[in-house]
Amino acid sequence: MNLNEYTLERLANQHKTIKNYIDDLPPEAIYNRLSTDKFSIHETIAYLTRYQHIFMERLNRIVNDINPYFEVYKPDLDAEFSFTCAKTTGSLLHELYRMRSNLCLMLEEMPAEHYARVGTHAVLGRMTISQWAEFFLLHESNQLFKIFKLAGSFWSMEVEKHSNIIYLPRLSNYIDELAV
Repeated sequence: MNLNEYTLERLANQHKTIKNYIDDLPPEAIYNRLSTDKFSIHETIAYLTRYQHIFMERLNRIVNDINPYFEVYKPDLDAEFSFTCAKTTGSLLHELYRMRSNLCLMLEEMPAEHYARVGTHAVLGRMTISQWAEFFLLHESNQLFKIFKLAGSFWSMEVEKHSNIIYLPRLSNYIDELAV
């Protein structure tokens, strides 16, 4: 049993929407937390980047061990997460894209019999590699939705602060080019 084509398609492309969500945002929208107890957009991207490493390590353990057990990933308990957060958003996106290519290649080249291997998640229970891939995508889509909401929240807060200013985020680059 291999991954179905829709899962592979989502693995290959789902993460690419991040760029669309943040393209027009100023640095303060990306790096500042809108709520002190929630990640910023940058921290969420760092989380997604770091989690890809975690996920690939988990897949390797599932392939090499018999039913390994995994706790819920908590970035505050991961020493590597702070190093990941220290990178620029651009370098995180490059790493995210590179790691995703590696992940897709790993799953595409995996022998069919490995897809039936299992690992147990502390909350979700026993899952095959195919189920782990679905979990990864659903988890990532939830983080993407958070980025989408944070970007929208920033713009709605800006509108409240400057209600008399018209801002056209998608056209701003074109307007600047025309002014030169």
